[in-house]
Amino acid sequence: MTKSSPIFIMMRPQEKKIDKKDACQKCYRPLYHCFCGKVQAQKNAPAVLILQHPQERYKLLNSAALAHAMLDKSILKVGLSWRNFSHALGKEADPKKWGVLYLKGGDETGKTMEIFDAKKRPLTAAAGLPALSGLVVIDGSWKQAKALWWRNPWLLRLNRIMLNPKRASRRPQTKKEGLSTIEAVALALECLGEAPAISASLVKSYEDLILAPINKSAK
Repeated sequence: MTKSSPIFIMMRPQEKKIDKKDACQKCYRPLYHCFCGKVQAQKNAPAVLILQHPQERYKLLNSAALAHAMLDKSILKVGLSWRNFSHALGKEADPKKWGVLYLKGGDETGKTMEIFDAKKRPLTAAAGLPALSGLVVIDGSWKQAKALWWRNPWLLRLNRIMLNPKRASRRPQTKKEGLSTIEAVALALECLGEAPAISASLVKSYEDLILAPINKSAK
C-alpha cells in the first residue's frame, strides 16, 4: 500500500462503536487495537484544543485520541458546552490569537486554507496575518459539530480557519469535503507552517493504527 492510497473500510453497522468493556481506558480503542506505547508525541508549535462530542469517544473510526497522543501541545476535552474559551482551554488565553477550524468545501479561490477574523474579514499576509497560538477543533459528526458550535457561542470570538482539502479523506465521509479529525489537524498545521513531517506522521499513524487494523479485521 502506498502512502497516498485510500483505505476502504468494510464493516457491519453494529461494529462502528466500541463496547466500553472491551476498550482501552487510555486510548479508547479496542484492546486488540490499542495504540498505547506505539506513538511518540511530537513537538508542535501551534497548540491544538480538541472539543469532542460525548458520543464520539467510542466510535471505531474516531481519531481524536490519536491526534491528542501524538501532539505534545494538545488538549482533548469531552463535553457539550464550556462557559468560555478559557474554561475550555483550562487557562487564560487571548481568543484573537486562536482560530477555530472547520471545513469549507467548494472553494473558488484555489486556496487550501483561508483565515477570517471574528467579523468574517479575510486575513492575509498583506493585511497582517496573525501568528496563531493555536487552533480549536470540533470532533463529531456534522450534526454533532453544529450542536457544539451553537452551544458554545464564545467560538464566534475566535478567528476562523477554513480548509478546502485537495484530496479525499482516507476513510468514507458523508460529504466529499469531509476529513477525519486527525486529517484536518494535519492539514491545518502544515498550512500554518508546521513541519510537513509532523503532518505526514499524523496521517501515516492514522492509516497504520486505526484504518488498517479495522480493514484487516473486516476481511
